[in-house]
Amino acid sequence: MNWRILLFIPAIAVGIGAFMIINNRGPEPATSNGVRPLVPVRVAEVVLEPVEVSVTGYGRVEPVRTWEAISQVDGQIISTTEDLAVGGFVSEGQVIIEVDPRDYEIALARAEANLAIAETQLSELNAQEENTAEQLALEQQIEAVVQADVDRRAALVESGSTSIASLEQVQRDLISQQRRVLDLENALALFPVQRESAEATLASRRVDVEEAERNLSDTRIIAPFDGRILEENAAEGVYIRPGDRLLTIAGGDTVEIVAEVQPAAMSSALALLIPDAADVIERFNPFETDAAINALNAAGISATVVLSQGTDYRYPARIVRLDGSVDNTTGTIGIVAEVDGAGIPDPATRRPPLTNGAFVAVLFQGSTQEPQAVVPRSALIEEEDGAYVYVVDDDTRLARRDVTVAGRSAGDMVISSGLAAGDTLVLTPPEPAILGTFLAPVRDSVQTAAQDISQ
Repeated sequence: MNWRILLFIPAIAVGIGAFMIINNRGPEPATSNGVRPLVPVRVAEVVLEPVEVSVTGYGRVEPVRTWEAISQVDGQIISTTEDLAVGGFVSEGQVIIEVDPRDYEIALARAEANLAIAETQLSELNAQEENTAEQLALEQQIEAVVQADVDRRAALVESGSTSIASLEQVQRDLISQQRRVLDLENALALFPVQRESAEATLASRRVDVEEAERNLSDTRIIAPFDGRILEENAAEGVYIRPGDRLLTIAGGDTVEIVAEVQPAAMSSALALLIPDAADVIERFNPFETDAAINALNAAGISATVVLSQGTDYRYPARIVRLDGSVDNTTGTIGIVAEVDGAGIPDPATRRPPLTNGAFVAVLFQGSTQEPQAVVPRSALIEEEDGAYVYVVDDDTRLARRDVTVAGRSAGDMVISSGLAAGDTLVLTPPEPAILGTFLAPVRDSVQTAAQDISQ
């Protein structure tokens, strides 16, 4: 047995005893002159107010809609707009490219002439049918007269008042008249078929005119909306063919940004903004867009796009959807925000346009529904059984206060319960922190600015 170890036991026991005495002793006794020693500490008054919460995501500007001009006709480009260049702006209804229209004007005139002929032929056919019907009615009346004459002569022959020869003559006249009536009836029966053929020809001629008109209109490339030219492959004097890609326009009315954010950051923000956050966070599923958007709306989160070009330019945005996927490398999710009217210059705001591909930040911001306290992280002590802070009690002594942490940011902690407005928070507890120690508070301020729960 090593007896030297036993020599250290008394010293260790004395040290433990002294530590226990220090931690269990009461307030510092008064000095010989009756004044208690005071421990200086930095303190701040607790203020309860709604906490501004923000989550920052980053992404690139993309147009919500694009339009690609592909040639539908062949011919030589005879004119282009002065703005026909990548980055140039065009207005809705502006003629950007014009192809030589002469061949298509001739084709349209020919198609219109053929249409007029078909319309005339149908009109003539209708007139012929009407005339044939009137002639048939007249011939049928004559047939009835001849038939009556035949009947009368037959009666006379039976009475012996006339000869059989006269009866046979009128019978031959009746047969001839019946033949004329039959010919007209057959001719009239053919008119419906002839009309169908004429109407089909007329419809075909109308299609020819529509095609010729469309081809003629396709010789002019007109901007369908205000926007910026992203790509152009046309120039005056160039001969183009159907299928040639001429230019691409990005709409300037609305742009969108797929802002990549960490799901944990957004969940922390929701936990601060909504008292019953557990259910909301569970519903914040990047694969269920509608439920996630409902969660953001329930939290009152708004979006602002920030473009940094020496100066930060801000553009109000709206949250429209999630892209429904998680980045395999960064683990981020994409929240899509749209900005109206930011893709083209606006002299009124003097802000630069959000051009295609620009890298921007998107601030998702909200405010807590209930006033809460914000304390520096250094003032909070977190242990397995809970979190607490030190405060100055009414007797200017050090006291402990158990608190509930609602959320956290890079430098501050949001406290949902345990602190009241007007409490004096100890920012720098004495070492060792002995409850009941008399303090000499030195006033400071608690940072209550917007909490930046960033990635």
